[in-house]
Amino acid sequence: MPKALVISGGGSKGAFAVGVIKQLHQQFSTFHFDIVVGTSTGSLITPLAATEEFDLLEQLYTTQTTQNIVLKDNLGNRLSQHSIFDANPLWNLITHYFTDDIYNKLMTGDKQIYINTTCLQTGDITVYTNNKNPAPSDTYIVRTFQSADHFRRAIMASACQPVFMPPIQINKQVPGEAHPEYQYVDGGVREYAGVEMAIDNGATVIFTILLSAETFPPTPGEFQTLFPILGQTLDIFTMDVGKNDIIIPQLYNKGLLYINAVKNKMKSAGIDQATIDSYFNITLPDNPFKNKVPLKLYIIRPKEPLNGGPGGLVFDPSTMKQMLVTGQSLTGEFLASLPPSETSEWLV
Repeated sequence: MPKALVISGGGSKGAFAVGVIKQLHQQFSTFHFDIVVGTSTGSLITPLAATEEFDLLEQLYTTQTTQNIVLKDNLGNRLSQHSIFDANPLWNLITHYFTDDIYNKLMTGDKQIYINTTCLQTGDITVYTNNKNPAPSDTYIVRTFQSADHFRRAIMASACQPVFMPPIQINKQVPGEAHPEYQYVDGGVREYAGVEMAIDNGATVIFTILLSAETFPPTPGEFQTLFPILGQTLDIFTMDVGKNDIIIPQLYNKGLLYINAVKNKMKSAGIDQATIDSYFNITLPDNPFKNKVPLKLYIIRPKEPLNGGPGGLVFDPSTMKQMLVTGQSLTGEFLASLPPSETSEWLV
């Protein structure tokens, strides 16, 4: 029963996801994920969650300030630049936390990670992974890490919200690369939560942490300056992309549940398994249900909007510590609502 953890984008709101992971680990110390998928801030969490560096992960998401992530400047000074903010501080953090040792653990370990980015030149979702034989896809491009620097560049690109932060040439130093000039940005532009990657690579139990709230209440007051307008637009955009990312897997799973119910009814009617299989194992160029079983999809998200400013680009240690506590609390409530028989399946 391959298990996956999928973490959406959300900037400093990633502290909520860290709280979810902390609570899961505290209640089920032997519970491990086989696949971890991250987008934007999720890409920063993914490698440390996969290598089970939980203390380091909590340190990363409870000690940073905005100045540790981006440097703000007068907008007029940035009009000829790639972005409104200077993101060199974030790159310095990435090189500090995501060491060659972490990379080597990922490349030699048994857990798969997937980091979502968007290519500016082609518009393609491009997924970077430590899996040397990832499942092929018609909807996104998959690339395997070639070096520790390649790995760090992919994380940086996934975390860089376009316009606010600069695009990254992930493949610039990869030997034989056809398009080293291509630039990559936040995977949330196309894929807010990478549930599809988890399904494609065999996950049947999927925990999805969304950093957007269940509701999107009106923001009081009038937007009068550029940054709040950009931030609000980004929040609305990611909310809509996030809905689509969840709706499609849910519809897919409903199809699987329906097919499974029909198969069980046919079996109850006395039809032998070989005949049932002959009806459903139809050879098609693209049969999305062939040899698939119904999924267990769990979604954990805040009930109300988290703080963190527009686009989650405000990093305040005290606020992020509270987000982490909120993630822990809601996860505790979620786990308590499940029957013990269901949670015991996760430990198999």
